[in-house]
Amino acid sequence: MVANEQASGSADEEMIQMNTTRSSHQIRRSLRSASVSTTMKFLEFNPAGGMWQATGTAIAHAPNSTDLTSAHEVGFDAHGRSVRRIGTQDEFQNSNHNEKTLKVSKCDGGRAEKLFSGVDGDCLGAGIDHVPHASWKSACKNVFLAAFRFLCTPTGLFIAIYGLNVVAWGAMLFFLLLDVGTMSKDRKEVWIEIDSQILNGLFCLTSWGLAPWRFRDTYWLLMGRLGSGKRSKEATSQLARRNASWFRMTVSYLDEEAAGEESPRKTSTGKIASPTSRWKMDFVVINMLLNSLFQIGMATFMWAYDSQSRPSFGVGLFIGLGCFSSLLAGIMSWWEGRKVKKVEGPILEEL
Repeated sequence: MVANEQASGSADEEMIQMNTTRSSHQIRRSLRSASVSTTMKFLEFNPAGGMWQATGTAIAHAPNSTDLTSAHEVGFDAHGRSVRRIGTQDEFQNSNHNEKTLKVSKCDGGRAEKLFSGVDGDCLGAGIDHVPHASWKSACKNVFLAAFRFLCTPTGLFIAIYGLNVVAWGAMLFFLLLDVGTMSKDRKEVWIEIDSQILNGLFCLTSWGLAPWRFRDTYWLLMGRLGSGKRSKEATSQLARRNASWFRMTVSYLDEEAAGEESPRKTSTGKIASPTSRWKMDFVVINMLLNSLFQIGMATFMWAYDSQSRPSFGVGLFIGLGCFSSLLAGIMSWWEGRKVKKVEGPILEEL
């Protein structure tokens, strides 16, 4: 009897131990899958490649005089780019307009528009509902409203705060180096060091904070250039989607989900910008990567040496290379982005 009770107790203990082990394995598996899922979502997020690139694309897609004087509401997406929000009915009318319209010109003394649809020379101006234009007084109001809405976006707010800090601390450092003011020499050296470290921290914030996505873009670039077949096409398509604000590829790259059927991109004007040269993507991605690497050299000189023994040539060299590489990427993004905006108009955002 006692033996049976002992055997039953040991069996219960083994069962409890097995259940505990199984539960711990399940917990570890759940934590591992949650960690992988969080990491993938983190890497799938697409912030701007850098401060200059964010500013360049925002300026390229900023509302122009046509946007500000039109009756459409000026809006911005999370990246600070101007968008035109449309509903289902607007989307239907826009698609019909894009399919039927081949050419737009002025007729009837400039009082109506001439749309060439199925038959050349068929002036349908009398039947067109003209989009009303806002008055210049409303346009001026739209300028301040657009500026406020831009600052309400995450990227717009970051550009404003970050840019003001760089300008303010940079200007202070500039005047201190020019020996402006009546501050004592020792105190001036202290403030020069404070300014330099703050600016270095601001540069590290973007250079290193965005480094995971820059290394990811570099990996996609290498796969697109050195890979083969489907893997190369997927990597190139990923880069094209990431830089859709200024980079354009052929429709087949951007619509792989259509199972081989090319579906045109929906734009405000019904037109699609011409494909961008592949080397420009290489240029931007490589310069963004170099900016992060140059900032390592800059931080090394700023943190490994004190203000008295720090080699000035090293600081000047790396800060120049870092700012120049980021600036080149921003200029390229702005230049190509403005060409896209000129052809396609504001980005369409479906409600």
